[in-house]
Amino acid sequence: MSTLKNRRIEWVDAAKGLAILLVIAGHTVASGTFTRNIIFSFHIPLFFILSGYTFRPASNWADFFYRTKKDAVHLLVPYVLTGLLIAAAKIILRHLPLLDVLKDTCEALIWASGTGDGTHEAIGVLWFLVSLFSARTIVNAVYTVYKGDLERRAPYLIALISLLGFGIGGFDWNWLIFNLDVSMAACGFVLAGMLVRDHLDQLKKYDRVLIPVFMIIWMFLMQKFGYIEMSGRWYPEFSLGILESFCGSYCAIRFIQAICYPEKLKGALCWLGRHSLILMCIHAAEDSLTQLWFTLPPFAAVCARLAADILAAFVLIKVFDLLKGKTNIQ
Repeated sequence: MSTLKNRRIEWVDAAKGLAILLVIAGHTVASGTFTRNIIFSFHIPLFFILSGYTFRPASNWADFFYRTKKDAVHLLVPYVLTGLLIAAAKIILRHLPLLDVLKDTCEALIWASGTGDGTHEAIGVLWFLVSLFSARTIVNAVYTVYKGDLERRAPYLIALISLLGFGIGGFDWNWLIFNLDVSMAACGFVLAGMLVRDHLDQLKKYDRVLIPVFMIIWMFLMQKFGYIEMSGRWYPEFSLGILESFCGSYCAIRFIQAICYPEKLKGALCWLGRHSLILMCIHAAEDSLTQLWFTLPPFAAVCARLAADILAAFVLIKVFDLLKGKTNIQ
């Protein structure tokens, strides 16, 4: 465990911690507000970029299948379990018909779309887990095919796949099963994370120019037309929206890397980042089951929701730790 812990990159964990806080806050503040626009302009692309930053392609097909299986256990199992737990809660707490809830839940899990299309049920924020799994698998497959001298061609194919995903999702209701069009689009952000990792040292040399320029581009584009929203396939001024998302994500990455913050705050953000998957599942559950937060004033609603989700995650993690301890003892 100590070896695994040492392999973690603290600023990546801290950035994931910030991103999951923004996900929860972004789903609480009112639509159309400046705060929500800032959050939605980069928070989900940031997650994909951070995943790409720590992603290493498989060395061969055996390694590819091993990693795919590992990602499936890590991402798809919580996805299905959380969906089924939400369904059980709806049946028990809201006394909804068992068969209707199970039918809608299974349909939502299969389509894995963040928003409904008028025909299929939406799965909510859990769409991210499916798209992260699929995007990582697609990128991994491309790099496994393009080995050796051909590896330099892989980014071009991944970029083409990403553009195709955006294009498919851009047509009204022409969405793919298992959220595949969004997953294809997300491949571009995973690739961007890999490229940032490979060239970050060079980029840092030009911080005095890049950071102000990226911030100006980010803010200008956000004010001009809003932002792309992957869960709903909302891609206004599509290429500029991608640029806006990248600029905002890069500024957030450099901010997290450069800022000198107290150790306790750093530790808290890293803890949130390490457990961002649990937090996302908890947030998905409460988002489907309660609208309590929207009865409070905006700032109080954000604080209360963040506190409730973090507390629930803390308790759940402690329960898991106790169960693991008992299993190890036995």
